Amino acid sequence: MIPKVNIIIGELSDYIDILESFLLHDNMFRKRALSEYPKLKDILKNSNNKQKDLKIFFNQFEKENKDKLIKRAEKIKKLWFPLNDKIMRSFEEINEIKWTKKHEGFIARITLNPVCPRYLENNTFDVFYKSNDTEILDTFLHEISHFIFFEKIKEVYPKIDPKEFEFPHLVWKMSEMIPGIILQDKKIQNIFENKKLSVYDNIKKIKIEDKFILDILQNFYENRINFEDFIKKSYTFIKENKEEFEKQF
Repeated sequence: MIPKVNIIIGELSDYIDILESFLLHDNMFRKRALSEYPKLKDILKNSNNKQKDLKIFFNQFEKENKDKLIKRAEKIKKLWFPLNDKIMRSFEEINEIKWTKKHEGFIARITLNPVCPRYLENNTFDVFYKSNDTEILDTFLHEISHFIFFEKIKEVYPKIDPKEFEFPHLVWKMSEMIPGIILQDKKIQNIFENKKLSVYDNIKKIKIEDKFILDILQNFYENRINFEDFIKKSYTFIKENKEEFEKQF
């Protein structure tokens, strides 16, 4: 079974709460997200009701850019569809686990949100409409890779609590490093060549005992017995160095 991705334009009402959480509260994404909307940044500076003014701004922005969103969605469909089956099969090979009926269909929502979360419970992930073509495809690969990775994690650690797959848990943090490793695998690069590591910028700077953590995980990957071995070595290392790791994440 090869999962397919249904690409749609997200309804603002479905994700406005997510926008509020990223743009109105302190978090690792806020500065970058606000930089995409300088007018909104100025509005919020002088606002007496930030939540209300944010909703007004995005409702108006959505109306004014409806045509752009439609055109972007059509372009993204043309970019993704030729890659879909090859990528899905490669993820099976890399993670050494098969997709199941649970994941027969994904939804990619084209949104106004500069941050692109995934929703494990309903096979959905968000894509920022302003991203360029390469960034769009990287988002697809990055987010879809999470879904099959967590299925593998459950196979390796059957008693794991799914809550650990979400921020701010250690397994979530590990999962955000994994695309920086597996998307560089030649199985993926032969389909979609992109040498830029698919991780947050702060992850690229993390060092444990003077070694970049991505280099350490890459070494585990290149010398793995199998994918389970890679997961166990990576997770053990992160837990053993939890204090220093979390200080830098």
